[in-house]
Amino acid sequence: MTYKVEYVIGLGPVGLVLDRIQQPGMRANMRTSMANLSTLIRSETLNTRG
Repeated sequence: MTYKVEYVIGLGPVGLVLDRIQQPGMRANMRTSMANLSTLIRSETLNTRG
């Protein structure tokens, strides 16, 4: 499964600087969230079969 997240930060040039600063953290947090979601879905699937 692939997720694509798009967002826009206003604030002109300041927004571009903020975007560069926060992008690595947002990517890492999204990966962590998706891994947690995958774990939850797998555990729920196993619980309904058991």
